[in-house]
Amino acid sequence: MNFNSTKVLLANCVVIGVTMSICSNNWISMWMGLEVSILSFIPFIQNVNSNNEESSIKYFIVQSVASACFMLGVVIMLIGVSMINYSTLMTMAMLVKIGVAPFHNWVLMIIESLNYKVLLVLITIMKIPPLTILSYFNMNMYLPILASLTVSSIWCLNQTSMKKIIAYSSIFNMGLVLMSMQVNIVWINYMMLYSIMSMLITWTLNFSKINFINQIIMNEYNPMVKLNIWVNMLSMGGLPPLLGFFTKIMIMQLIIKESNWILLTNLICCSLLVMSFYLRLAFTSMFFFNLLKKWELKYSSFSYWCLWMNIISPLLVYLKSL
Repeated sequence: MNFNSTKVLLANCVVIGVTMSICSNNWISMWMGLEVSILSFIPFIQNVNSNNEESSIKYFIVQSVASACFMLGVVIMLIGVSMINYSTLMTMAMLVKIGVAPFHNWVLMIIESLNYKVLLVLITIMKIPPLTILSYFNMNMYLPILASLTVSSIWCLNQTSMKKIIAYSSIFNMGLVLMSMQVNIVWINYMMLYSIMSMLITWTLNFSKINFINQIIMNEYNPMVKLNIWVNMLSMGGLPPLLGFFTKIMIMQLIIKESNWILLTNLICCSLLVMSFYLRLAFTSMFFFNLLKKWELKYSSFSYWCLWMNIISPLLVYLKSL
């Protein structure tokens, strides 16, 4: 979809819907904000390609069912039916909306047909309203947290599609966001840092037109582009001293304060699995440097900008924590 007035209008409606959900003080207004943002986002998924139309229908069905469950929970709460736990129903609806395990299959079904710009909005902005609503509930979410960490860390190991890898990374990070829900400011900070990491890696992949791992290995991209991909992947994996490392340290500090050693052990094991995958991918992308003629290389300002963002962001996070 080309840049036009309709696209600007829909983008504004998405922002209005997200803002309405975040700023509302009653459940009906939150639901209205959710629906405005979802219905405004669906046209961005659609395209002349039949796969995109199919993905938009799947997205609409999943989000509609989740919204219906949420409204059912609101109605049960308002009429005061005690035999049904409305908070569990509303929490489950929001978990479906953000696509954490075991409600993650819809994300994998639609992610492949999206372009990187729409994908970035899906894994960042569109998850803010459901996460905001989840933060109002004091629910035990250990099952979706453990499932998200375990499923994403194992199933990403045999993926070749970069979009599927980003989707599994999103599921993994949503599990970490749910861990940080106990302290409001922590999950907001984590979501901001995760959005920065996602923006850098999706912009780099979109700029380089990379959709599969073998494109990184076989194509002769210049070293600066490969270095950007390499650093972004290591950051997503949580390698110190990059940005992803600070996000995991934030979560580990919370878990240690609660003395939840089972959750901490699961987080460390799953993080090591993810780290091994990203390390293997990053080093493989750098193996073909010696095949390039160094005097024929050209560096773009975009590559330098992304690299500096990866370097400066961890320093800013460290200075903020002092």
